[in-house]
Amino acid sequence: MVRKTLKNIVFILTLRCDHASRLLSYSQEAPLNRAERWALYFHLLICRMCRKYKKQLKLMRDILGRLTESRLYDIVAPSLMTEEQAQALQGRISKKIRENLDSM
Repeated sequence: MVRKTLKNIVFILTLRCDHASRLLSYSQEAPLNRAERWALYFHLLICRMCRKYKKQLKLMRDILGRLTESRLYDIVAPSLMTEEQAQALQGRISKKIRENLDSM
């Protein structure tokens, strides 16, 4: 128990930008555990570039959300791929992101 707590404290205090950006991306798909949330919180307090990256992710998510709601998506999307293909692609991307984060 003490070892895990110390490991989490070290993780929180030593989070690097590359890992923080992965956590920011992953947090769009699934909730982070407590140590990851705290590490990201403290990292964002001191890192201007990661705060900027977080804002950019939010902007992209908002834009893509509007695109899926618009009529343009209904016109263009069927010519790009079927619904089943889109869901399969989303599943593969989410799986790859989780695998990469787990291997860290």
